[in-house]
Amino acid sequence: MLTLVLADSELELVPPSIAGHPAIRTSARKRGRSPTSILLDSSLHHPALKGVPEGERRGRPDLVHGFVLICLDSIVNQEGRLTTIVHTRHDDVLRFAPQTRIPRNYTRFVGLIEELFAKGRVPDDDPLITLERGVDLKAVLASYEGRSWAFAEGGAATDLRTAIPRLKGELTAVIGGFPHGTFRSPVADLCDRVVSLHANPLKAWTVAAEVLVAYRLFAKPPSPTKA
Repeated sequence: MLTLVLADSELELVPPSIAGHPAIRTSARKRGRSPTSILLDSSLHHPALKGVPEGERRGRPDLVHGFVLICLDSIVNQEGRLTTIVHTRHDDVLRFAPQTRIPRNYTRFVGLIEELFAKGRVPDDDPLITLERGVDLKAVLASYEGRSWAFAEGGAATDLRTAIPRLKGELTAVIGGFPHGTFRSPVADLCDRVVSLHANPLKAWTVAAEVLVAYRLFAKPPSPTKA
């Protein structure tokens, strides 16, 4: 079983501290929403982000959208061998059922996630996506057995074609959900290894795609259970 965790992702509602900024108010008014009920989006709210800590990396729901699409569309997911999780900078955790169909349209995706933040689950009956508050990355990783690898710049150079066949049991892959910089969570302490796939920085969805394909091709199938 493979678990993909998009960690420290820059997915959040507009913070109250900048809800009155003209860029935020204009965006909310166009949608008929209150400022603090919409997702923070750097493409729309860049001027407002200059006034918040780490504003240069925040407001990236597009990274989450691309990551989740690749995960849920993957062959590994269709085979029932994937768990998809998004962890945010504020320790919110989004869990996606394997059969979830994420909107391809970005605007529709944003609306879906805003509904999730408001309700905690979507749809209301038999939810496919759930939201948990106050769950740090350590608690997320503690829920899964097997090895855990964090993918980061500066990690040990790793060839998945040889590394994955050596696995014994499950793998949890932790991928950064931010545009640049480093993990806010202490992944070096929480994970068994910190690894790198390439000398150049890679997008979150690129790392996810590489891991998914390598796992499908090179992971050893589980040993049959004896009767």
